[in-house]
Amino acid sequence: MKKGRKIYMLISWILVLICMGIIFSLSAQIAEESQDLSDSFIRNLCEFLGIELKSDFVRTMAHMLEFMGLSLLIFNAVYSTWNLKLTPIIAFVGTSLYAITDEIHQIFVPGRAFQISDILVDSIGALTGVIASFVTLKIILSIKKRGNKNGNT
Repeated sequence: MKKGRKIYMLISWILVLICMGIIFSLSAQIAEESQDLSDSFIRNLCEFLGIELKSDFVRTMAHMLEFMGLSLLIFNAVYSTWNLKLTPIIAFVGTSLYAITDEIHQIFVPGRAFQISDILVDSIGALTGVIASFVTLKIILSIKKRGNKNGNT
């Protein structure tokens, strides 16, 4: 295995761990801190875009996006490490299991709670990320295959 590939795989897994760490740290915020951070972000976003958004909508989208990002990273790390046909399933299941552990973690944070609805939203984000990863991978492989047929490497 080439050194560049090993470095790529290592960076891929480090990014997965960083993303998990960010999600963990956001979930570790007490409810009041989390709400204040969300409200501040929403206020700034609305001012920047010149629109009005509901807090619940933005928080739901944030849940989806953070777990979509995690599934993209897991998909990339698993595929780059093992090149498995089961990569989409592993990425989806792995991300969804992390969503469950995230909700369990919140049981122990003041003002936070275990919510099945959050797991569903997170899993929808995970599925979206896996689909985006799968489609992107197929496009890349198709382009590479066409390049190889034309004598390019």
